[in-house]
Amino acid sequence: MARRDYYEVLGVSRAATADEIKKAFRNLALKHHPDRNPDDPKAEVRFRLAAEAYQVLGDPVERQRYDRLGPFYRADGRPPSPEDMGHMVGEALSGLFKKRKPSDKGDDLRYTISVSLEDVAAGGQRTIEILRQRSCRPCGATGAEKDGGLQACKHCEGTGKSPTRRLFRNICPHCDGAGKRVVKPCLKCGGAGVQERTERLQIRVPAGVATGQKLKVKGKGNEAAGRKKPGDLYVLVNVEEHQLFRRRGTDLFCELPLTFSEAVLGAEVEVPTLRTTARIRIPAGTPSDKIFRMSGRGLPKTGGGRAGDLHIRVVIEVPTELDPAQRKAVEALSLSLGPDAHPRRRDFERHTHQG
Repeated sequence: MARRDYYEVLGVSRAATADEIKKAFRNLALKHHPDRNPDDPKAEVRFRLAAEAYQVLGDPVERQRYDRLGPFYRADGRPPSPEDMGHMVGEALSGLFKKRKPSDKGDDLRYTISVSLEDVAAGGQRTIEILRQRSCRPCGATGAEKDGGLQACKHCEGTGKSPTRRLFRNICPHCDGAGKRVVKPCLKCGGAGVQERTERLQIRVPAGVATGQKLKVKGKGNEAAGRKKPGDLYVLVNVEEHQLFRRRGTDLFCELPLTFSEAVLGAEVEVPTLRTTARIRIPAGTPSDKIFRMSGRGLPKTGGGRAGDLHIRVVIEVPTELDPAQRKAVEALSLSLGPDAHPRRRDFERHTHQG
């Protein structure tokens, strides 16, 4: 039985596009792959769960089945077993009979922001605009006109409790436990007690933040009628892909194209980082795929601590368009070098002739 919310597993909304789902899975797979987390036994569990969620939501047909069947969804297409049904009924009854206190706060809100790797490296402030419910000032969040807009509920005589024995709820169904009823709705909010307003907020984005991380802004959710405490705002972070750098935890990876002469003769090359530029020395005879590590030039760790490293992989760029003179020069160089200049090629040809 699919009791997990696959959308929550991937950190996307139910209206997410196929590309958003694919991107979220790739980020989670990179983050939790067992090979990259050898010291974390739970990483493999999180990786498999993300793969399971993507296997369903990444397939348009399976996603439709999942959205339609909800908790009754099974990957094999079979109906739920009696044991599954019993478990679900038990969970439902447990939640039904459990006494729940009425919420003393408004609804929480969720908002998604996209940040660049440069933002992750530096942290900082982000201004956002949200539409949230605020208490109606003219009526004081009661939803009623101030002069005679509220009356005691005649069914419960103002107690808020049900006058008859009820199985699941003991509050009055007519006034929803308030003890009063609106007889003259507020003209500004129409009796809701709240009004929707657009609000600009400053959000602090901590350095080192990662995709899927939630930033809590206390008290910036919806306000509710009856002067309840406001809910909270949860800002979901999505880190954009970078054209040059790839991220793995706090480490960064990039490729450095080298010319043939730089690789053969050695050179000092300027390379970019997220904050500035740096120079690295390329030794003579550097082969392709050689990796240079720059300590502390990666991303900062959330909450402080040692920053990650920048890993630079060398890729030798081979010229593809040569004029006749250049071609002759390359041929002359090849003849002058001889077989000892390329020992791996020499050994390969030796084994080929032996075979």
